[in-house]
Amino acid sequence: MIKDKWIDLHLHTNYSDGLLTPSQVVKKAKEVGLKAVAIVDHDTIDGIEEAVETGSRIGVEVVPGVELSSQYNGKDIHILAYYFDPDHTYLKRYLKKFREERYRRAAKMIQNLNRLGIHLTMDEVEERSKGGSIGRPHLAEVLMEKGYIETFQEAFHHYIGYHSEAYEEKYKIHPEEAFDLISKAKGLSFLAHPGHFISDHEILSFVKSGLDGIEIIHPKFNENRTQHLQQLAWDNDLLICGGSDCHGGRDGQIYIGKYNVPYTVLRDMKLVLRKRWDTHPSTG
Repeated sequence: MIKDKWIDLHLHTNYSDGLLTPSQVVKKAKEVGLKAVAIVDHDTIDGIEEAVETGSRIGVEVVPGVELSSQYNGKDIHILAYYFDPDHTYLKRYLKKFREERYRRAAKMIQNLNRLGIHLTMDEVEERSKGGSIGRPHLAEVLMEKGYIETFQEAFHHYIGYHSEAYEEKYKIHPEEAFDLISKAKGLSFLAHPGHFISDHEILSFVKSGLDGIEIIHPKFNENRTQHLQQLAWDNDLLICGGSDCHGGRDGQIYIGKYNVPYTVLRDMKLVLRKRWDTHPSTG
């Protein structure tokens, strides 16, 4: 299928918990015919520069992005940010804090695993993260490599998933902090994969706090959920986004470009940015 008017705005790389490098992600997008992509690694923007350089060379538009961790009423809420200034002081300060807290969390989980007789070291986990944002998938990879588990999912089920013996809570900010952070950096904020765990009322309360849009296309959504979120966006003048949430194929498949998100989604974002900040990203 020719996808020169399609995009994927939810892609992860090995700078967080993906398997592919930023360059590999962008090249794969080119292979499947995508016009634009966004790298939204968890709590880090370190992979953006490589992705942008590759995209400019091979003809794929790369949108600056990040997926921030937040918590609201005991729920994990992920916030997608696009088109922010990656050099903004306020943003860089927060991302530095996220990196430090992710390191602390990994070290604590390694300590917990060691107490259970499972011997991992921070050096082994850091080698897996390749200098990027450390997350539980990196611990799972080392557990598999050392033969403690047979499948990736087993690591989360037995050891590092919620309520498991070695689990350690991660650092999160309130969604309002995330919206403020993104706004200060002149970006746009979106609620990532809002499933049934979050009500329309809660989503609209976020809008009052600065949320710009919602993700309506995602692998976890059936057609009814996508249509419901689309209607919610229309009724409340919200921007939309979507993508494959591809992490590089731990299950043997790579889903980049599988979910059709039209390029008009990016055009709408750019129009809002132009009106709000008098910035002029190309409208494509």
